[in-house]
Amino acid sequence: MQKIPTNLLGLILLPIFVAAYAPAQAAERDTIRITFEEFAAIAKDKSANLDARRKNVSLAENRIQQARANRVLPSLNLTTAHGLVPGVKSRDPEITPGQYYLDPKLENDWEDWGIFTQAEISGLQPVYTWGAIGNLVSAAQKGAQAARYELDAQKESFVLQLFELYQSALLITDLERLINEAQRQLNEVERELERLREEGDPTIEEKDVFEFYILKTEFEAQVAEMEHTRDFVSRSWNLVLASGPDRVYLPAERFFDPVTVSIKDFGFYENSALFHRAELKGIRAASEAASHGLKAARAQYYPAMFLGVSAGFGYTPNRPRQNNPFIRNNTNFLSARAGFGFQMNLNFWQTRNQIERTHIQKRQLDDFHDAATDGILIELSDHYRDARITESRRKSRLSALEISSEWVRTEQIDLDIGFGNVRHLLDAVKKKMELELEISQLTFDLNLKMARLYRSAGLPVSELTQNADAR
Repeated sequence: MQKIPTNLLGLILLPIFVAAYAPAQAAERDTIRITFEEFAAIAKDKSANLDARRKNVSLAENRIQQARANRVLPSLNLTTAHGLVPGVKSRDPEITPGQYYLDPKLENDWEDWGIFTQAEISGLQPVYTWGAIGNLVSAAQKGAQAARYELDAQKESFVLQLFELYQSALLITDLERLINEAQRQLNEVERELERLREEGDPTIEEKDVFEFYILKTEFEAQVAEMEHTRDFVSRSWNLVLASGPDRVYLPAERFFDPVTVSIKDFGFYENSALFHRAELKGIRAASEAASHGLKAARAQYYPAMFLGVSAGFGYTPNRPRQNNPFIRNNTNFLSARAGFGFQMNLNFWQTRNQIERTHIQKRQLDDFHDAATDGILIELSDHYRDARITESRRKSRLSALEISSEWVRTEQIDLDIGFGNVRHLLDAVKKKMELELEISQLTFDLNLKMARLYRSAGLPVSELTQNADAR
């Protein structure tokens, strides 16, 4: 008899478990049945890992705003100064306060103090930068696209893990049904075996009795194993959904069926993967960002034209402003300037190294894209083969199950009319149980392999459950 697998989910589910599980206390709990779409929506909303990825997108979008800020007064500074300043006095009565600069013997008046206030504001407005600012903005926009595609890829991988967890719950439900049916059949065989032994039927050998009780012991062990697996899946659901002790979530489907989507030709999935995979889109966006960064770096070879503006004032009540335009009293003045100028980095070695580094990054991203494409196609081919093989194997087991079910009915009828053999009935029941468990496991495997095929092809895994959700 095929054993019930203990690691239905495997280690792939470990990143989902982000909190410790607290066993539910004995209390009344609400049971809520949810579809896979609802299950995935709740889990994605609760995922700390996806929240962290969303912060990366926010940071990337913030860099767009920073790049755009370079278009309008990227350099705007305000400087102020304050303090106490002594006044000035002249001993020449013919010099007015506005002409104190003419007195060579002008001196500080230490008995007259005033509050000094000064402020200067200056700014540079780019006029023409050879496309440097525009390319920086475009690079930031492509970088934000790459971050969003990275988030999409993480969501798709997470949904695949959730699909496996959801299917595991359906598998456990189906195994419980099969075990209950198998228990009923074993009880019937045991009653028939005991009746024949009591009647002294010569066809009953001790070997038959021992084989039956060995089978029953193995079955009981598998029941216990299934119960532990069921508890594991239940805890996993609670962790992913962050559900409290007063609420229990269960799959909406009542029956465990294979996905209704048929497997298409390999070319369909290949074209879909090359066009839809978020990982490839992200690398292409990053490569385009590097291209814009390369253009922005090359613009540093040319002088950028700027409009410069500055204004300042200083005021101290005990220091008079001077009337000569060539003389500036730094404690009492008012000035403003505006004009065009050029700015250029003359360290050409530094500029060349920056361009070379950006060019290397661009080539590296192109290599990553080629390598990722090859890896995705290999992965896709592997998942396509697995899905095809599992689908074929499941069909053959379904045909075998029909034959074994007829075998069980025939042996039961023969035994009821006195022409059967309990050993043959036991063999038939055992084979039917093995096939039922194997088909249930193959249904689980087929659904997972189809989900992995869809993930590799860049198709939404949720499409596999849409028909099931409608039912």
